[in-house]
Amino acid sequence: MNKKILIAVKTYPNPSKKYNETVCTAGLDEDKNWIRIYPITFRARPLEEQYKKYQWIQVDIQKTTGTDFRPESYHLSNLDDEIKILEEVSSYDVKKDYLLHNVYHSLDDLLKDSNNPKYISLATYKPSTIISANYQPCSRNWDAKDQEQFRQLNIFYDSPKNPLKKIPYTFKYTFLDINGSEHNMSILDWEIGALYWNCLKSTKSEKEACHKVIEKLEYLANKRDLYFILGTTLEHQKRKFHNPFTIVSLFYPPFDDQLTIF
Repeated sequence: MNKKILIAVKTYPNPSKKYNETVCTAGLDEDKNWIRIYPITFRARPLEEQYKKYQWIQVDIQKTTGTDFRPESYHLSNLDDEIKILEEVSSYDVKKDYLLHNVYHSLDDLLKDSNNPKYISLATYKPSTIISANYQPCSRNWDAKDQEQFRQLNIFYDSPKNPLKKIPYTFKYTFLDINGSEHNMSILDWEIGALYWNCLKSTKSEKEACHKVIEKLEYLANKRDLYFILGTTLEHQKRKFHNPFTIVSLFYPPFDDQLTIF
């Protein structure tokens, strides 16, 4: 089926043995239903097909079946099918009309809906209180076995000027739910990964770059009307992890009473 989708989620690229390198993409169709499109080999696509967040795209997709039971999961009818890029959305009113169409304020309610029979795996969520933005070191390199496989697939060498770099830190928000429970979630948004690399270019150390990313995350928490787009990994939802969700995107419109135009 042919769908027009407003992109709201682009996660940082991840290596894939089957597809070389993939990006988890999600957005809302014209009826405001969440649609996940996976896999998409984003960086291998022509520049004219490399969509931005809050941009409409036109794609031919099919419902994903088999082991992926999540209702929002779709895939391109053919992996190499064209992604038609349409207009960008700059109006926060339009963005809010789509992304805030259905907002969870209780993580318990979302977790309940992530189980049978709804299996919700994508949702907009409003944290009650942001306690802090934080980061922690993680593996600096891709898994050794994967690296060897990727070398065979030329993932690191097809584009020597733009290799797939692994971010050696995980950025997170610690927050309170409306019910008072405390949570700590990783942020997988590509924008945050790109922000880290840009900050690293303009600073003297990784520590300074991380601090600049945290400053940005704190600004969004304190000065903007911050929402999380939460998404599950199939494996975690299948195995019924207590919380299979991570932050796959951030939505941060200005508060309604702010007069500054962004």
